[in-house]
Amino acid sequence: MTDARLVLGTIVAVLIVVTGAACHATAAEEAGSEIATRLDGYLTRVTPFGLSGALLVAVGGNVVLNEGYGLAIRSDGVPNSAETVFSTGSITKQFTAAAILKLEVTGELSAEDPLGLHLDDVPDDKAEITLHHLLTHTAGVIAATGPDYEEVGRDEVVARVLAAPLEFRPGEQMSYSNAGYSLLAAIVERASGRPYEEFLREHLFAPAGMERTGYRLPDWGASTVAHWYRGDTDNGTPLEKPYPFWNLMGNGGILSTTGDMFAWYQALRGEKVLPAAAKEKLFTPFLNDYAYGWDVLETERGRLIQRDGGSSLGSSAEFRWFVDEDVVIILFCNRSSGTSPLHRSVSDEIETIVFGGEVEAPPPTLDWSADLAEGTEGAYRLASGGDLWVAVGDAGATIGAVGQGAVNALFLLDAAEPGQYQDLNLRSNALVAAAVRGDSAAFANEFPDPELAGRVQRFLTGWVRGLEEETGRPVLMANAFGTVPGLEEGTLMTGVRLSNDAGESRELSFVWRGGRLVGFDQIVFNVRMAMAPVARDSFFAYHLEAGRGLPVTFARNDEGEVVALTIGPPGRAVSALKRHAHEHGEGEEGGHEQGEGDHEDEAQDEHEEGGEGDR
Repeated sequence: MTDARLVLGTIVAVLIVVTGAACHATAAEEAGSEIATRLDGYLTRVTPFGLSGALLVAVGGNVVLNEGYGLAIRSDGVPNSAETVFSTGSITKQFTAAAILKLEVTGELSAEDPLGLHLDDVPDDKAEITLHHLLTHTAGVIAATGPDYEEVGRDEVVARVLAAPLEFRPGEQMSYSNAGYSLLAAIVERASGRPYEEFLREHLFAPAGMERTGYRLPDWGASTVAHWYRGDTDNGTPLEKPYPFWNLMGNGGILSTTGDMFAWYQALRGEKVLPAAAKEKLFTPFLNDYAYGWDVLETERGRLIQRDGGSSLGSSAEFRWFVDEDVVIILFCNRSSGTSPLHRSVSDEIETIVFGGEVEAPPPTLDWSADLAEGTEGAYRLASGGDLWVAVGDAGATIGAVGQGAVNALFLLDAAEPGQYQDLNLRSNALVAAAVRGDSAAFANEFPDPELAGRVQRFLTGWVRGLEEETGRPVLMANAFGTVPGLEEGTLMTGVRLSNDAGESRELSFVWRGGRLVGFDQIVFNVRMAMAPVARDSFFAYHLEAGRGLPVTFARNDEGEVVALTIGPPGRAVSALKRHAHEHGEGEEGGHEQGEGDHEDEAQDEHEEGGEGDR
């Protein structure tokens, strides 16, 4: 009897444990399913307005969503999927850092080694530089050695870095350097005796189970490598670029998939590729919260390990690992969003949804058909001034603003102070025009502090000269195309475009606070929104970067011709009359499209035009 009771008690205990585990698993699965449903709903709704890429989210080591959105190859209608291959951008740097630590574990080098132990002919001014300095961007070496996809070898790039003067004494400050990570890639080759990509494949990717990650070695087979899009421009894939490209090697451009990057996260959770002591070095932040290839931050959700990256050609990526919550978010994108990397337009919303918050999304829309927008293209004049421009193409429609009045209508800006925005436009134009002329008096009038006036003039003059040197043509025109609320509370941003006689341009945002110029930003707002149909002649316009939108309705006369539009929600809607072609010039495109892909990306952490840029 005693034995029977013991056996029965054991069975009951086991049942309780198993049932409890099953309930816990079921609850976790239900929570994961809810997260996936809400994420997919949001991303599906914003896809018609410009989202293009793939997202993987895992909670507690379990994948709850791994889906593609938008098109990988527009010309062939190939969709993005969980299998699509994307660029990791500057997330590549943490692979290089892991390779250095792997070599340290095996005794081939130390992070404290000076450059001279691994590279020949290191000049005296760089003798104090250690690998640790390079890993943390505190070496003082130049930021870049040339265009990313220039066909150039390792030794030439090393020589360029070593020949360039230092920006500061090693260890004294931080300045982001892609060139520094190319030096580290060269050191991986010298210390291991193996090509950089081969070393990563053998010692990092293979142990982690990453079969589709690399520059050229993976057999991607039937996998789709996503094309990069900058606005309507198809920039192809990195596989079409010359190789090797050592300006990029080790600091950007490794290709991967959401699944492979999840495998990398799993490897970093354990000790498949690095022991605990090496991972502690990998994730220990130094200046500006930068560790070895990673940003490591303390947030309200605990420790966050993250990195992002991208290219001015249209790709961007982000890896966020909330360590204490054991949540990982892996996002790839293959198109630009104005001047901002596309991942930034949705990453905060994705995080909010994952952690149970609410986000605003555009309404459900119909599949695109040009018939739904027949006759809507053209310019519409607002009574308050400015034009709204509608463009219709095979892939969709957009509405843009020309003039501050149109910007106010499109972005629902407060017009309580009608002269404020236009005043900032005029002041921004005047400063750029003064920089073109070399007129110091204009800066002295704007800035009572002579030192500040000189700094602003030098910066703007350098910006102007940069376009002239890049294109070989003089700047002919500066145009402030509108002012909107800034990225920081209480600020306003005025977008200014420089142009030459060939139509080549570059843009910059002037940042104002309380009527005073407080800075510049190379993120420039896009004054054009994508429109998706709700019904015939009824659309919703949505600005993915700003996360805001508004309805647009077109009116037709008895002959079926579009004669006007109404834009805005009830209570704030305004109307605009369609202008005939002879009023604005047949074929005119509304002055400036300020369209997607017309921009350089932000200066911080940026690679050169045509390459990878850390964002």
